[in-house]
Amino acid sequence: MRNVQLLSAVIGLAFIGGGAARAAEQPKYTLAECVRAALTNSPDLGAAAADLAAARARLLQAKAGRYGDSTYTQLFGLVNEAHGSPVYSPDNKNDFFQGLGPFTRMELEVNIPVWTFGKLDAALEAAQQGLESERARGDMRRAEVILNTKQMYSGLLLARQLSAVLHDMLDTMDKAIKKTEERLETGSSAVTEIDLLKLRIGRAKFAKGVLQVDASEGLARSALARAIGIPEGADFDIADRKLAPLEAHIDPLETYLAGGVENRPEWRQLVSGVAARSAQVKLEEAGYYPTVFFSTGIRYAVAGNRTEQTNPFAYDNFNFLQPVGVFGLRWDLNFFVQQAKVEQARAELEQVVAERRSAASGLLLDIRRAYSEVAQQRATMGTAEQGRKAARALLILSVSNFDLGIGEAEELFKALGAYTEASSDYFRAVHDYNLALAMLSKAVGKEVTNLAYE
Repeated sequence: MRNVQLLSAVIGLAFIGGGAARAAEQPKYTLAECVRAALTNSPDLGAAAADLAAARARLLQAKAGRYGDSTYTQLFGLVNEAHGSPVYSPDNKNDFFQGLGPFTRMELEVNIPVWTFGKLDAALEAAQQGLESERARGDMRRAEVILNTKQMYSGLLLARQLSAVLHDMLDTMDKAIKKTEERLETGSSAVTEIDLLKLRIGRAKFAKGVLQVDASEGLARSALARAIGIPEGADFDIADRKLAPLEAHIDPLETYLAGGVENRPEWRQLVSGVAARSAQVKLEEAGYYPTVFFSTGIRYAVAGNRTEQTNPFAYDNFNFLQPVGVFGLRWDLNFFVQQAKVEQARAELEQVVAERRSAASGLLLDIRRAYSEVAQQRATMGTAEQGRKAARALLILSVSNFDLGIGEAEELFKALGAYTEASSDYFRAVHDYNLALAMLSKAVGKEVTNLAYE
């Protein structure tokens, strides 16, 4: 019997150990890992990659325009028998089904541009700048994904931190209620029923806050898991257990103002847009002029049941060999229509130039605003930390006095509320400071913290 009990205990420990091992294997993601996963799984970045591939294809098409265009056509069919010459033939051309035989005809034509008055160069420049614009657009979407991931990660950490604070205060409140009940049972005069009721009312408020924060924590976790590609219901958690200020290296404001605009993808997109629109204007202006081209190729046909005509003036649509090599000129003479196209291209160019001019000051203002926000949140965080320390000292003193029976329940309740509020303010300040760093990183176009997610 003892051996059976011992075996059961060993098996139970094995199961417990296995469960602990499985719990230890739960994937935990750092902020950098979450950002990398979000960049990999974001549908917006997938769409941006598709747009970039389309822009590359347009550039290849523009480059291929330098080599001209070529076509190959071949026909197969049946033709009625015909013999003789243009002077005499024993066959009747109306005998459609007389002596049917196979025939084939093929045509190869190659047109190579020789002089386009700048059309090809302008089209190539427009396509190249369009590709750069799509790259910048993709970087903009990438920056948004990074910022959103940081916000969700920090939001989850804040919810967990506030939940921990409220749970601790709820435990402290439960202990105070239990001690008050014990003193009332022993007939102590240090507490009254009113003190117990006040503590229970305070506990109800803390319990309500715990439920709200725990619910928000679950939603924040689900949102982050979805963003980084974790399937619904899969085991997932974040690595950080405490919300702390991120380490950052922040340069002077003048440094960011001097080089921050060029690092922004929004600015690069506008610069590429201006260059592309300028190339489009050149392309439309070149439409006033003709295109000189060289055309070459070969035309060949054969029908075995027909007499081949050797007279060059005799028309034969089924037996011939005709090489081609000519220079040509193609000129669209719709000048009024072309003028309208040019004016439209110029108007679109002016629009993009105006947007770039406005963006230059706007992006600098974004940098100033983000930089100021970081400084403000850093100062707020320092002040909140001092308040948290003072509130903690007050709470420790109030709990000690209550335990010794020289403190009132109302004082304990107020101390708990003060510490909860001060701690919440501090962790919110840390959260806001980390988000301010994220906004500054986006504003200057580079990461200012020590996060390594590239």
